[in-house]
Amino acid sequence: MNVRSLKLAGAAAGLLVLIGAAPNVYAQTTVLNVNTSGVPSATSIVLISTFTFNQSLTLNSIGVPNRADSDRLTFAYKIGNAAEYTYITDTLGTVDNGFRYYTFASPQTYPAGTKVIITNSRTLGSSTIYYGRTITSTNDVGVTHTSNKVGSSAAGNIKVSSPSANVAPEPGTFALSLTGGAALIGVCIRRRRNAA
Repeated sequence: MNVRSLKLAGAAAGLLVLIGAAPNVYAQTTVLNVNTSGVPSATSIVLISTFTFNQSLTLNSIGVPNRADSDRLTFAYKIGNAAEYTYITDTLGTVDNGFRYYTFASPQTYPAGTKVIITNSRTLGSSTIYYGRTITSTNDVGVTHTSNKVGSSAAGNIKVSSPSANVAPEPGTFALSLTGGAALIGVCIRRRRNAA
């Protein structure tokens, strides 16, 4: 068997490995892009963002507009048919592109039609203030965003990923790829013998 045959067999085996791994290459994506200059806009009217899944997606993180450390927000969310909101103080989250995110320890996958509803607030004396950021664009990730506030203002943001992103390839995937490559070597050897 010559070097050229070995190179071809190696290339075919490498291609099989890449094909097996391709469905798992999908990073989590933020739904909204916002104007991060300045502080979020404040309102005394309850601000609510509703994210509707147009396809099955994994919900990784929920975020609200980032404020200064002395001006923390309490945010609440509900997913799907939940009767009540879950309340969280955003000090638990990390800051990314104008939002402070709360990342789920065990992200869940939800079907198309699922709604994720977010609101945030801060108590100032006897008043409650709600904050939003101006939306500059929406990423095409299969999620629709609506806000109850006139204009392009979001009370929150989410990060989602394809359900396959959270599934590690089974060892059998790589084993099949490698055995397929070994079979190709056998085919090359047989063709070489038949040609002689």
